[in-house]
Amino acid sequence: MATYTIKKGLNLPIAGSTSTTDCVQGAAAQQVALLPQEAWGIKVQMLVAVGDQVKVGSPLFCDRRDPDVIFTSPAAGTVAAVNRGARRAVQSVVIDVANFDEHAEMPSSDGSRASLVATLATSGLWPNLRQRPFDKVAVSGATPQAIFVTAIDTNPLAVDPLHLVVGREADVQTGLKAMLTLSGGKVYFNTDGTNDWSAFLVEGVEQHAFKGPHPAGNAGVHINALHPVNLERNVWHVDVQNLADMGAYLNSGKVPTARKVAVVGPAASKSEIVETQRGASMDVFSSYANSTVRFVSGSLLAGATASPGEEKGFLGRFAQQVSIVDDTPEREFINWMKPIGSRWSMSGTYLAKFIKKSFTTDTDLNGGERAIVPIGSYEKVMPFDIMPTQLIKALASNDITMAEKMGVLEIVEEDIALCQYVCPSKVNITDMLRTMLTLIEKES
Repeated sequence: MATYTIKKGLNLPIAGSTSTTDCVQGAAAQQVALLPQEAWGIKVQMLVAVGDQVKVGSPLFCDRRDPDVIFTSPAAGTVAAVNRGARRAVQSVVIDVANFDEHAEMPSSDGSRASLVATLATSGLWPNLRQRPFDKVAVSGATPQAIFVTAIDTNPLAVDPLHLVVGREADVQTGLKAMLTLSGGKVYFNTDGTNDWSAFLVEGVEQHAFKGPHPAGNAGVHINALHPVNLERNVWHVDVQNLADMGAYLNSGKVPTARKVAVVGPAASKSEIVETQRGASMDVFSSYANSTVRFVSGSLLAGATASPGEEKGFLGRFAQQVSIVDDTPEREFINWMKPIGSRWSMSGTYLAKFIKKSFTTDTDLNGGERAIVPIGSYEKVMPFDIMPTQLIKALASNDITMAEKMGVLEIVEEDIALCQYVCPSKVNITDMLRTMLTLIEKES
C-alpha cells in the first residue's frame, strides 16, 4: 500500500462534530425524492406522472442522452410532485411514502460485463458512478481506464466512512468485484491509512492511503495522483457507501433503501450518526435544530442547501452528512477591528487563527463580491499541480484554451471549494468552473 502525503489544504476548525461512532435509527421519512440536478448534464425524460403508484425500484425518469440509465424510486408510494425550475428543468421528483418493503421485480446479472451494466443501469444505482472529467453520471456504453473507490472523507465535520459501512463487508466485496468487471484498467481503493479495511477488500484491488488536510479525501486528489484525466483519459469514481449499496443489490436483488449520514454542524442540537432512508425529506432531521437554521445535504464546503419544505429539501445521493448552520447571522459592530474576535480567519485577520479550538460559523459571507486580488491564498489550499490564480482568471474571462492548459479538466467544484472559501474577493468560483466545464464538454 502506497502512502501519499498532501501538504497543501486546510482543515476548517468548525464546531459541531460528532464524537460517537454509534448509529441511531432516525424517524421514518414521510416523503422521499430524487434530485435530477445533482447528476450534472442529464436531460430528464419522465417515466411517471403525478398520482402514479410506484414500488421500490420502479422507474421514475431516465436520461435522454443515455436512456439505458434509469433513475428509480427509493420507496413505495405515490408520486406526489414533479417540481420544475428555470426552463422547466426538473428539480425533484417527490414520493409520498407508503412503505419501504414493496420492491419492483428487478433483473439479475449473469456475471458478464454487458449483463452487469444492464442490471445496474435498470436498478437506479448506476448514477452512483461518476465520470471524470466533468463529474457527470458514468456513460453506460463507455469503459473507464480506472475506477476509484473513496473510503476517506476529509470534509469539515465528516465522520470516518468505515462507520457508515460497518458490518457490510460482503456488500463492499461484491461491489468491488463488480468494479473489477466494469473497469478497463485498475480499481483503486483509497483510505486515510488509519483503519484496517482488509476484511472489505478482494484480490485485484489496489489500496492506497492519502494523508493530510482537506481536500486529501477528495476523489479528484486521488485521480490526480494515480491516473490524471483529460478528454481522452476518463475514469469513474464512487464512494464506499454507494458501492456497498450496489453490492447489496447484486447480492439480494433488492434496491437498498437505507442510508447512514452524520448529522453535524454548529447549529445542531446534537451530533450523531443516523440511519435514515435514501432521498429522505429533511423533515426527519428537524428535531436536531430550531427554525432559524439552514440544512445542507453534504458538507458545508461542497454540499447543497436542502432545508425542510423546499423543493430540493431532500437528502442527496452522494451526501454522507447533513450539516446544520445558523441562518440568522448578526453583524458585529466594527468586528474587523477586534484583534481576537469570535471568528476564524485563514489569512490571520483575527488572532483566533492561532488559537487551537473550534469556532461557530453561520451563513454570513462577511462581505460582497469585488475585484479579484491575488494575495497567495489560493495557492496555500490547492494541492493539485496547477496554478489556481491563473486558472481562476481563465474561468472569469471564459478563456477555454487557457483553462485547459491550466488543468481545468482535472478538477470539479468540490476540489476548488477551498479556494472559494479563502477568496478575499468573494467570487463564486465553483459556478464559474461548472460553466467552463459545461462549455468544454459541449465543444468537445
